[in-house]
Amino acid sequence: MSDPTPAATIPPPEHAVIYVGAASVTLVIGRKDDQGQFSRIESLDRPLPVARDIFRARSITRGTVDQAAAILRDYLQTMREYGIPSSQLRLFTSNILAEAANHEIFLNRLQVHSGVIPSLIDDGNMTRLVYQIAQRLLLKNPMLAKGNTFVSHIGPGNTRAIYFQQGRLAAYSNYRLGIFRAREAVATPDDEAPQQMLHLEEHIRGVVDHLAQDYSGVKIDHHVAIGAEIQSIAPRLGKARQGAHRVIEDELSRLTDKLARLNPDELVRELHVHYTGAEGIVPALQTNLALARRFGDETIWVPEGDFQLELILDLMTSGSRTAIFQEEVMQAACEIGLRYKTDRKHADHVASFARQLFRELQHLHNLDPKYELILRVAATVHEVGMFISPREHHKHSLYILLNTEIFGLSSSDREMVALLARYHRRYNPEPNHPHFSDLTREERMIVLKLAALLRLADSLDRSHAQRIKSIQLRPEGSRLIVLTQGADDTTVEQIAIDSKCDLFREIYGYDILLAKS
Repeated sequence: MSDPTPAATIPPPEHAVIYVGAASVTLVIGRKDDQGQFSRIESLDRPLPVARDIFRARSITRGTVDQAAAILRDYLQTMREYGIPSSQLRLFTSNILAEAANHEIFLNRLQVHSGVIPSLIDDGNMTRLVYQIAQRLLLKNPMLAKGNTFVSHIGPGNTRAIYFQQGRLAAYSNYRLGIFRAREAVATPDDEAPQQMLHLEEHIRGVVDHLAQDYSGVKIDHHVAIGAEIQSIAPRLGKARQGAHRVIEDELSRLTDKLARLNPDELVRELHVHYTGAEGIVPALQTNLALARRFGDETIWVPEGDFQLELILDLMTSGSRTAIFQEEVMQAACEIGLRYKTDRKHADHVASFARQLFRELQHLHNLDPKYELILRVAATVHEVGMFISPREHHKHSLYILLNTEIFGLSSSDREMVALLARYHRRYNPEPNHPHFSDLTREERMIVLKLAALLRLADSLDRSHAQRIKSIQLRPEGSRLIVLTQGADDTTVEQIAIDSKCDLFREIYGYDILLAKS
């Protein structure tokens, strides 16, 4: 028998992540491999009634803030025992936190006690994470991947719906219906369990009907339900096969009725959860059940595994914006352009030039690769404001994009897309401009760099006729020579460059000259 590996040869844990969720605070300790994949070594979970406070009182109570601080102190002690410094800690908070009136105070307390700036997950981030969980299930389950699969995620405050056709995103929507939002809307101390169930059903029905109407015109072969609560009880209702539990609607209904009749103490004992976690179980099951019934589903598919742990591991995994995901985002941007009747050929051509400029001028702008996607999306939707009026359409584009959800983009990403559309013409950003003035100095510089690239890309198709088929870049001293193919006369494009690319000269130090290749 060989000797066990000496402890000294085992590599130490490298990272820790703390996630402040809707009903608990989770610590995960692990390490990253050479591919950036994060693997868990240990995890801890402590209850914290964040969602209950937010949807009941619209703010986080002082007691909850103090409780969060105490949990952080304990978790930091655990990290020290593992030899992990705070520099290797990431701190994330649930997207529902933004709905608390005092969320900035709460985030500040988290930062004071942890020494780390918290990252607030917003709806766009959460959508991306749910999409990734769904994609992994489709890879494991060929039946779901090949069919028309409807995916629902009932979260603490919102419900997301993602529709796949043969494994590719075909539709997406977001609704203001969530587990804790619904629970607090109907909860009254004097109600008996059956009465509360009835009130909950009535509250849920309106949004469920709206969701069903939105997807009434599509064929649905399979329904996948994702979420912490439904995934926690799914093993009681069926064995997992190819990454998912097959849950019969009648069995889910009987279990929901049974759990609804238990008092809090009985529910905690039955499910082996803490009290704050138990509060969301019945509303979650009832919402999933209402959705299944509305769609006429006899069965639903539930991914195996721990939803919250999977979410945390995704947050710590590098390269989460895969090539497939980026193309799904671009397709969503194209759908927005179609909705506002933009010139699709022009938008695609500008987006192609923008991508090439971003990649070949990387040594000049030094931006993170994630901004390439933001630039491409902005190029695709930069003229949506024409739908309102050609006059000052750049301002109309800003308004439309600030108020339009773009699949897979966070609110800050979407704001940057909107600002790039605002500045794709010759008008330069001013420090007092709305939204631009709210950015940090670093964020303003990013907008300026990307806007300069977008203006050049747009100028190269000034005629909207795709006369310039392709380009090559050749720096010569203080000039950037753009070699063009396809157009014998580029006078129109050169005039456009001269009139709107002064920002490029200011940012990158190059005059731009078109020349035939």
